[in-house]
Amino acid sequence: MAITISELIYFLKTAELQNVTKAAQELHIMQPSLSRSISALEDDLGVQLFDRTGRNVVLNRYGEIVQSYASRIINLLNTMQNELDNEKGIGDKTITVSFSSASTHLAVLISDFNKTFPDIHFDILQHNQRELNAFSRQTDLNIFSSSVPISNDHTVILLQENLLLAVPENDPAAKLNDVRLSDFADHGFIAMQKWNDLRTITDYYCKMADFVPQILLESDSPHTVREFIKAGIGVAFVPEITWSEVSGENISLKRIQSPSCVRYICLSWNPTGYLSAHATRFRDFLINHFEEYARRGKPNSR
Repeated sequence: MAITISELIYFLKTAELQNVTKAAQELHIMQPSLSRSISALEDDLGVQLFDRTGRNVVLNRYGEIVQSYASRIINLLNTMQNELDNEKGIGDKTITVSFSSASTHLAVLISDFNKTFPDIHFDILQHNQRELNAFSRQTDLNIFSSSVPISNDHTVILLQENLLLAVPENDPAAKLNDVRLSDFADHGFIAMQKWNDLRTITDYYCKMADFVPQILLESDSPHTVREFIKAGIGVAFVPEITWSEVSGENISLKRIQSPSCVRYICLSWNPTGYLSAHATRFRDFLINHFEEYARRGKPNSR
């Protein structure tokens, strides 16, 4: 068996795109060369890897097995090269961070981190966790939020915070100390956009309270949400610690008695890839300081 690295790379690209022509274009090779490479790999392995339907190809069960191992092999080779470069002092000084939560605090943390490490650069990706594999672009770190605590060998909880309900001062509920979420089934909600982690979490809690929220407006800006609430347009979920800018005049923040509404902001990294010394430093910086930064300017619930 004489499988080459090129054969594995070509196979993986074809499996990803499920089209030989498109794969050849992205790989910048001629289509016949790609076809011969895949045929050679199949001959070496003694199995067909794709089911062919016209111009498209689909992995069969043999192909799925090979894809799993080929991905790990290429990842290990990339990891080896990254670690060698880092050891020689010529490694990439860019840290790639994907996030779907805590954007405001991330900017401040990066700014302060750069005061100590000014030569480190950041590539920031904003995405929906459900639609984009966090490591498909060789992401170093991923910040996201969840309704359940997630902690393992490659994930830590940066912050746990309650979700409050923000209501206009002229709403009858503003006079209450605590509220039940089910009492707001008939209210209009100002919500985050559907791709946002926080929206997923708040929709989940509304489902627990046995209703689907009536969404009047969608916005991914805490400032915009605040202005809509002040205008009396609707109510909104507000993270108690990280959304300090939503508190203020004409807004009353209420603790939700039932169900208990909590979100966890988590940090994860690729468990199978190499994390550079720079990315490791920033990971540890986030773990040690994220909550401290998030609690600056914490709002008072009223």
